[in-house]
Amino acid sequence: MPRDYSIALDISLSMGEPFSDMIPSKLQASKEAVAFLAGRVTGRGSRIALTLFHEKPIPILPLTNDYKLILKALSDINFTGEGSALGDGIVEAIKMLRASRGNDRIVLVLTDGGVTEGIPVRASILYAKYTGVPVRILVLNRKVEDSLRVEVENANYQGVELVLVETKQKLLAEMLRLT
Repeated sequence: MPRDYSIALDISLSMGEPFSDMIPSKLQASKEAVAFLAGRVTGRGSRIALTLFHEKPIPILPLTNDYKLILKALSDINFTGEGSALGDGIVEAIKMLRASRGNDRIVLVLTDGGVTEGIPVRASILYAKYTGVPVRILVLNRKVEDSLRVEVENANYQGVELVLVETKQKLLAEMLRLT
């Protein structure tokens, strides 16, 4: 069954840094993982939307199954910004799914887990809960910050999953889980 994926990609300054085997950066590894996912799902009727976030969310690409357009959009992301508004990124990614009719929907977040700006993550998870959109948050770091874990848990939504990703191999494995 086709699925609509709305991806929220953290472009905060810390995502521009290397981590583990994610070289030259967590951002580059994330872009490669999204391209990998797109290559596996767009030919089967699934679509991908893309939202960036640092201090504010930035919708970049509406839902599309045009693989070349997705790759172009990813290649255009060569910048980072101050702050990390994870909650705002999640809400904007959910909004990008408004055009989704009849397809299974999911929000996928790629972040290193820092939250310094914007609405509380708990509020964004509640929005997902009441719009019926599952959310998978992939945290590219050594650990998930306690404050983030608590916010997600306090939203009390079974449709949210917080996943620690410590290597590029695990990141790609998570992309495969989504197909």
